[in-house]
Parts: sequence; structure tokens; C-alpha cells
Amino acid sequence: MNARERLLETFSFSGCATPPRYESAFSDEVLQAWRSEGALDERSPEVFFGLDRSESLPVEFSPPSEARFIVQSETDLGTFRHAYDASRTDVFPADWTARLEAWRGRAHPIVIEPWDQGFFQVIGIKDGATLNVALALLYEQPGLAEAQMEHYAVYLETLIDRALTDVDADYALLYEPIASKHSIVISPRMYRHFVSRPLRRVIDCLERHGVLYRFMWTSGRVTPLVPLWIDAGINGLVINRGAECGVTYARLRAEFGRVLRFFGGVDWRAVARGPEAIDEVLERDVRPLLEQGGYIPHLDETVRTYIPFDHFRHYRDRLNELLEHFQCCDSP
Repeated sequence: MNARERLLETFSFSGCATPPRYESAFSDEVLQAWRSEGALDERSPEVFFGLDRSESLPVEFSPPSEARFIVQSETDLGTFRHAYDASRTDVFPADWTARLEAWRGRAHPIVIEPWDQGFFQVIGIKDGATLNVALALLYEQPGLAEAQMEHYAVYLETLIDRALTDVDADYALLYEPIASKHSIVISPRMYRHFVSRPLRRVIDCLERHGVLYRFMWTSGRVTPLVPLWIDAGINGLVINRGAECGVTYARLRAEFGRVLRFFGGVDWRAVARGPEAIDEVLERDVRPLLEQGGYIPHLDETVRTYIPFDHFRHYRDRLNELLEHFQCCDSP
């Protein structure tokens, strides 16, 4: 089975596939450090560590950066709508037709990444000062944010329809950075009011195009929002640095069962500590989830310079051995 087939089999809970080998992103700094030490050659880390290929659909869902601003009036709302214009000519790459041809019969999965800005990013929050302004407006003029999110959903629907007319995406990845290590920034009630309906609309569009698996990338202590995401049609999670916040996939699986699939979840702090901690976390956290299915493990954080090469290599070797234990049904 190729990587695409193994990913789809893993997320179907069939129990018949060895999960593909994926990893979180590698920072430029860690690659430079490892190469300066002579530990990593000039090959990409994906090739060096024998990881499987995956590809993101090259569709530019985000408008220009200047489009992110706080909408405080009907005039501002008109400017916002103009910025989020689904007829833009820069949405698809110039070689889109050639890419479509190259993807026919592909052996690797393709992910589509709409909703690549969370709620706070869409309504224009950039820093603490804009956070305070935006939160006040949510109470004083809620209709403005409601209109923004409704337009954002329509904008994404249109682009998804254009993107998925000629290519099948294997899963979707949506983004919602809206929590600290301690709590979510707004209440579930407020999130439901402003976000649930437009999010459901976007996910319905993905479903119409046959995208069965929809993952929410998030970080922090987001547990109160998980039921709302499930109600909106999310059926997978990628939680960055979740272990630091006490949000573990084991607890989420115990609470929500096979409604949720998972990417990641390997505590980066264990890998930074070294072999003993790595072996412990793989046995304690990763093996049970692999046995349950619906799980593709990798670090729960970007690989950064605080992870020594030898530690990462030990982690990756042990994880690959663990993955190989779960052989495909048609394996000899």
C-alpha cells in the first residue's frame, strides 16, 4: 500500500494499514544547526529520515496581509468584503493545470487547508491592543463580526468549489489558534455564536466534495471547544504542545471515542530529554493509540534547536519500529 492508501485506511479505523511516517515541521534553525554539526547532510529531513510524502493543495485562501484589520463600521465591512474576493486571479499557481495532470494516480495524499485563519485572525486581531478593541466590539457591535464570518464562509465555499472541481483532496486541515496554556480566550457560548454556523458551512462544502476527514489544528487548553468542533463536522485534531496543557489524545479518545482522529501528540519535551524519556512516552502514549487506530503520530511541536540530533534520531528510529509493528493486512 502506498502512503495515500495507508493514510486513508488509518483514518477509516480499518486496522489494516501501517500508518504512514509523517513528522511535524523542521525549523530552519535546527536544520542549520544539525548540518553544522555534520549530523545531517544536504538532503531534506523528510528524505533523510525516510518519511512519507504529503502535499498541500497550493491554493491561496488568505487575502493580502493588509486585509487584516479591525472592522469598526459598515464602511470597514465593505473594505473587508472587497479584500476577501473569491474572484481574485492570484488564488491558484500559474502551473495549476500541469499540477492537476501530475496528481492523477498519485501515491501520496493531498491536504486542502481552507480556514487557514482562525476566528481572531479573520476579525483582525494582531496583538494585545487589537485584541482589546476587537473583544469590545464583539459586545458592542456583534453584527459586524457576524457579517465578517458569514462573508468569510461564502468566500471559502467559492474557493473550495473552484479548487476541488478537478482534484480530490484526501483530508482537510483547518486552523483555530484561540487558547493559551490555561484556557480558551473567549467562552464556548461566544465561539458558538460567531463561529459555529460559518464553520459548519465550510465543512458542509468539503463534505459535498468527498473530503471525509476534517482536522482542526489548534494549541493550548482547547478542550471546551472540542464538542463545538465536532458538532460543526470536525472529526480530527492536531493539537500543538497539547501535553504541556494537560490536553492528551488518550483523554480525548476516552471521552469522544472514534469520532476523532489524531495527528501528532508526541510530547516534544520527552524527545528533548533523551532516550529513556522517549521510550517511555512512545510506550505509554503512542502504542495504545496506534492499537485503537485513527492515529498518525509525530511531535506535538515544530522540531527546534532545543532537540539534539541524537535524541531526534533515537525518537524517529523507535517510532518507525513501532509503526512497522502495525503491518498492512496484505503484508506477507
